[in-house]
Amino acid sequence: MCSVPSLAVMTGDSVDIARIAEEFALDNEFTWGSNVKITGKSGAVHKFDLVVTSKKDENVKVAVLHGISEDLVSDIMKFNAIASDCGISLKALVIEKDLDDTEVNLTHMYNIVTIDQRQSLKPKSDIFGVKELDESLGGAMKRGNVYMVSGKTGVGKTTTATQFLVQGARLGEKGAIILTDTRGAEFIANAKTFTFGFEEYYKEGTIEVIELSDRIRELKEDVLESLKSRSRYIEKLTGEINRIVIESNISRLVIDPLTPMIVENDDFVNQFIMSLAIPHTYMLVTSPVMKSDVSMYGIEEYFVSGIIKLEMDDPSAGIRKASIVKMRGGSYSPYPFYFKITTKGIIASQSERDLKGGSIFKRVEA
Repeated sequence: MCSVPSLAVMTGDSVDIARIAEEFALDNEFTWGSNVKITGKSGAVHKFDLVVTSKKDENVKVAVLHGISEDLVSDIMKFNAIASDCGISLKALVIEKDLDDTEVNLTHMYNIVTIDQRQSLKPKSDIFGVKELDESLGGAMKRGNVYMVSGKTGVGKTTTATQFLVQGARLGEKGAIILTDTRGAEFIANAKTFTFGFEEYYKEGTIEVIELSDRIRELKEDVLESLKSRSRYIEKLTGEINRIVIESNISRLVIDPLTPMIVENDDFVNQFIMSLAIPHTYMLVTSPVMKSDVSMYGIEEYFVSGIIKLEMDDPSAGIRKASIVKMRGGSYSPYPFYFKITTKGIIASQSERDLKGGSIFKRVEA
């Protein structure tokens, strides 16, 4: 493979390699090769149009299909099959034409990121699909880190998390939510009342809903007995979460809320959250507030990579505010984002204080 720290276009195939690396957060730490042959688990030798590999971890590979054939449906199905045989979960389809419904559905089903070379690179800050909130984040949220949305009951934590998954689905990213204190049927019924697309993405399998079983109580009881039990618990739980992500090709994962999974202990929370960080996956957890103004135990905030705190600003008007309390590794706005929750989801709104805080003079119109 050839090292390309700043290459923009691959000669011959006309594929924007730098853009592919950007899409999968490889920065400039990558190598690439065209017409790459890889032996799969079946023993068969497969050829890929392009493979982009992380320099930091050679096991992290992006298989790329150049969608230029007339039978793209067959190509996508074969591409997904050989990528799976080769153990490659990160896949991209590079196109220069509009896809039909069948082709779009296949890319969603197989969690293949579509890169349309006719369009400019989508904004790095396209996380929640809410312009003002995404601009406040300034692209600071990165894959492979754990972020927390916190706040009291009723401020919109679950709605924010759901919109985060829906926005990912719009971008062709498969998502899942692990519910720890709500029945799946109840969550789905509530999410269906919104018109931002959850129901459609859930039905087609682009968003999965997973419940935490009652066995969690037994496992947590063992944790309290010994340090060895604690390590086994973390390995088992985070191991299963990693398995779900890999098997279902999850790009965005939500745990709502995190609290039932953890115990009030600094070392435990640190180890658990570190184990939750999955490469190339956005991880969002929610937390009620109790022992601090941003978390349940007053511990979690030290170990997550970022915190978005939600609060009621004007209950009578239904206006809430989101404040970015912490965001490692990026530049973000410290000013609150005011919003309402409607059937369309999160909608930007002005604080009543802002509305009342204008000039003390009023122009008299003729």
